[in-house]
Amino acid sequence: MQRVLVIGASGFLGRYLALHLTTRQRVMGSYHAHPIALDGCASTPLDIMDERGVRETFEAFRPHVVIHTAALSDVDACEANPETAYGINVQGTEHVARATAAVGARLIHISTDQIYDGSHTGYDEADEPRPLMVYGRTKLEGERRAAALCGDTVILRLALLYGWGSAVRPRFSDWLAKGLREGREVPLFVDQYRTPLFVAQGAEIIGQLLQAPGMRGVFNLGGGERLSRYAFGLKFCDMFAFPKEQVKPMAMESLGQRAKRPKDCALNSSKISALLHIKPLTVAEGLQAMKAQRVG
Repeated sequence: MQRVLVIGASGFLGRYLALHLTTRQRVMGSYHAHPIALDGCASTPLDIMDERGVRETFEAFRPHVVIHTAALSDVDACEANPETAYGINVQGTEHVARATAAVGARLIHISTDQIYDGSHTGYDEADEPRPLMVYGRTKLEGERRAAALCGDTVILRLALLYGWGSAVRPRFSDWLAKGLREGREVPLFVDQYRTPLFVAQGAEIIGQLLQAPGMRGVFNLGGGERLSRYAFGLKFCDMFAFPKEQVKPMAMESLGQRAKRPKDCALNSSKISALLHIKPLTVAEGLQAMKAQRVG
């Protein structure tokens, strides 16, 4: 049985990953500020900024695979605190990659569609990354450190994730459902395009990567269609029977956000889809699966 270390198991993707993988692997999930208790999954505190602590954790657990999901992913927080963003997203990743190589494990490093500049659409792995903000730049540099330090590395650039969060750490879908349920107007961007990925399918696909040890390199992974957050909100209303009038179109510039965002970072996932024989879900299909999980 493979031993899998999920770094950042208290986060959105990390929690789904740990729960999904426990059915086939021995899983250890790490957390930093938010302790976790997941069925079938051991847990350990870990600060990826503590290089010695990272090394000791790896030496004790001896993972076969390390899935690195931890990051400072709040785009505006990264812009306001670039040194913190660099420390977590670059130096922390370096510590993880070095420790992974030292124990002879495979590294699956989670990156982001925010490394692209939004100047066109349908980004594939051959497109040159040109991040517009601190978050994207630190994630791109983290990719480079991971690949340089650990020879057996997969870089997985994920699109915007959606799905139910936890009671302690709600996510975009929970915020959207709460606002609509309470009868409030919900403003959503009409001018930013993504390929939203259902988080549970993302976890399943990463699980498939564990069964494909020969796969290395960079892969883009998004959902099955390109649309704006506003269009996503309308589909959410359709699925959960909320009035569409509550969803209000809004331009990104109207918020005066600290960090510049790409207008279009839709991903082309054909490379990984062909290798793993998968079909990314459309938003309607993902929302249907969410509805089956619990009522929004």
